[in-house]
Amino acid sequence: MLSRGRRRQNGRILAQTRFFRLVAAIALSLAAAAPGPAAARQGPAASTDEAEAQRLFEEGSQAYNLGKFEVALEKFEAAYELSRAEALLYNLGQAYSKRHEVEPDPAYLRRARVLFLNFAKISEAAGSDARDARARVAAIDAQLAAMPPAGGATQPERPAPGPELESKQAQPYRPRAPGIAGYALIGAGLALGTGLGAAGLVSAGRIDDQRREEGQYVPLPSGREQLYADHYQSARTLAFVGIGVGGALALAGVALVVVDAVRGDRAGPRRAQVRPGGLAVAF
Repeated sequence: MLSRGRRRQNGRILAQTRFFRLVAAIALSLAAAAPGPAAARQGPAASTDEAEAQRLFEEGSQAYNLGKFEVALEKFEAAYELSRAEALLYNLGQAYSKRHEVEPDPAYLRRARVLFLNFAKISEAAGSDARDARARVAAIDAQLAAMPPAGGATQPERPAPGPELESKQAQPYRPRAPGIAGYALIGAGLALGTGLGAAGLVSAGRIDDQRREEGQYVPLPSGREQLYADHYQSARTLAFVGIGVGGALALAGVALVVVDAVRGDRAGPRRAQVRPGGLAVAF
């Protein structure tokens, strides 16, 4: 017959054993459901701490299943502080991984990696299988490696405004010395060609009219006829020469303007530079 004290001690051991089994069963069910394996408590603890740890663990599991990962993390961490059950490290790592899926933040993945790695080290030291935790660490490493660098942008950054700015927009054509000379030649050619051409043709017409009027009643002597013919030919020659020279000058001016415009485009965009006294444009 066992004494009353002995029976009370056996009852307490049996109650603790049932609690450990309950925690282990919940942990195994979570491993299949989502958060990961949870283990039974290890080490002696007060009954109030055990009950509180169990309550926190259950609340954390419920929050995890509802997708409230921030609450689940808080509950699991509090349960670990009371129970020191290393399997809760796995649950915490899984909860951080899930939180990253909802709120993408590399910090959550790095925290999950540390928790999975610590769980694996403790399990391996105790002779347990930690291949699943190691696989999760490798998966997180791959995720982190695939992420762009912190602060990276998908598009190239635009240079910030500064003392020196380069305009990429097309600038209006501004003639320089060759262009100015070209415009001058175009004007001179048009003026010369129009003036001499008109003067020569008008003179030739008048000479022909005068010759006809003078020879209308009396035939003109051969010398007089030749004189009119020479003057008429000189006037027409003057007109054609003027038109030819004026056209040549205009074409030369057009060529100079084109060359000046092409050279201006090749010189590149103008730069705006801040100089003493204000903004100046440097070519």
